[in-house]
Amino acid sequence: MKPAISPTPAAMPRVGELLDVTVTDWGDQGRGIARHGNLVVLTNRGLPGETVRVRVTRRRRRHLEADLESVLVPSPHRVAAPCRHFGACGGCRLQDLDYPEQLAGKVRHLRDQVQRIGRIEQIPEIEVVPCDSPYRYRNKMEFSFGLGRDGAPTLGLHPRDNYRDSFDLEECWLTDERAVEIVAAVRSFLASGPEAVYDPVAHAGFLRFLVVRFGFRTGDVLVNLVTADVPWPRSEEFATHLQGSCPYVTTALWTVNATRANVAIGPVREVFFGPGTLRERLGPWEFEIAAGGFFQTNTLQAERLFERVVGWTCPTPTPVLDLYSGAGAISLCLSPRASHVTGVESHHDSVESARRNAERNRIANCEFVCADTLQFLKEQSLDRWRRGAVIVDPPRAGLHPKVVKILGETGPDRIVYVSCNTAAFARDLEMLGGRYRLTRLAAVDMFPHTPHIESAALLERDSIPSSGVTP
Repeated sequence: MKPAISPTPAAMPRVGELLDVTVTDWGDQGRGIARHGNLVVLTNRGLPGETVRVRVTRRRRRHLEADLESVLVPSPHRVAAPCRHFGACGGCRLQDLDYPEQLAGKVRHLRDQVQRIGRIEQIPEIEVVPCDSPYRYRNKMEFSFGLGRDGAPTLGLHPRDNYRDSFDLEECWLTDERAVEIVAAVRSFLASGPEAVYDPVAHAGFLRFLVVRFGFRTGDVLVNLVTADVPWPRSEEFATHLQGSCPYVTTALWTVNATRANVAIGPVREVFFGPGTLRERLGPWEFEIAAGGFFQTNTLQAERLFERVVGWTCPTPTPVLDLYSGAGAISLCLSPRASHVTGVESHHDSVESARRNAERNRIANCEFVCADTLQFLKEQSLDRWRRGAVIVDPPRAGLHPKVVKILGETGPDRIVYVSCNTAAFARDLEMLGGRYRLTRLAAVDMFPHTPHIESAALLERDSIPSSGVTP
């Protein structure tokens, strides 16, 4: 294969120059992909099939970055985005693309990455599970504090491609409408107060995040204010204001993140009112979810995802190891089909919630271990699960290479892999490919209007016959 021809500096468009290009696809961040000669052009907006006029904002050796100026020939799949923040917000990048075409693009990308990154040429037919309600589906939203031009705190979401600032949220179509009411109530309380917005560079200030969670099946509403480790004399006043402004909130907490890591997690400093946890139901099971614990963000689609996971994992009663088990959602859903389930999770509060969830649902064949997954696998023989199954539902970064190595060498007959990051998912499939073959693959759309999709795969050892299981 001949090497790609690099453009000469003379042929390189200047920053600020206008170009007319045709968008051929969208990338993993929702940006439009086009070409100008030998250069790839990444546009902040633009849909496949459209001819657009863009202004160059950045030059790289092999690609350009550009902002959309105008649509010259629109896509037949372009629709009006309902949210007033669309285009400025970093969230719903595909809201102007009709939903069937969003889904088709996500499935196409999943297939491409499994074949290209995972190096699996022949893949099973992808089972596509669309979201019946592509709006108001998120049960968790994380809002950030920032500073407005007048110096007053802002509270909302990040602007597109800007993870330091935030804008004042006025509406959000992804979650329950009450989230915007809660944001407004918190913002109004803090607007005239002395609380300073946290500066991650200076590591100074107080206000960091506001996390809102909804129990779609239970009606619970949890509000978690995340701050730096600074005394707060107005905490009781804040709780009273929140209860009075948003009486449907069932519990509110104050969490402290004293680290430089700009994340909305940390130890709970105070439970203002309520139990400090959220209840949610999946099918017949009721779950208690810690304020900072992991739970699938789309309740209705989680039920559909778990139906596939259960069917693939336990065609017959066998022992199951559930790695990265969170609050025990998959473990409990497996309990009627598995002979025994062991959940492993490093987040202590989630493990405690999982244990209470098993007790709450009168499930006796699930146990939960608080441990790092890699350390657990180093210390525990997998012989117990050799004729059973392992479930992995790791963070976005995917599996640690040493976890993949252990599973590949000593893992069970079946691995069910759940992932929200198709690139990491495909990479791990490639590393497991020498010992396992991919026999089932599903694309469950948990995240309409974003470039993301939840993938689920059944991997079976080459030495055993295909299970032929069905959901």
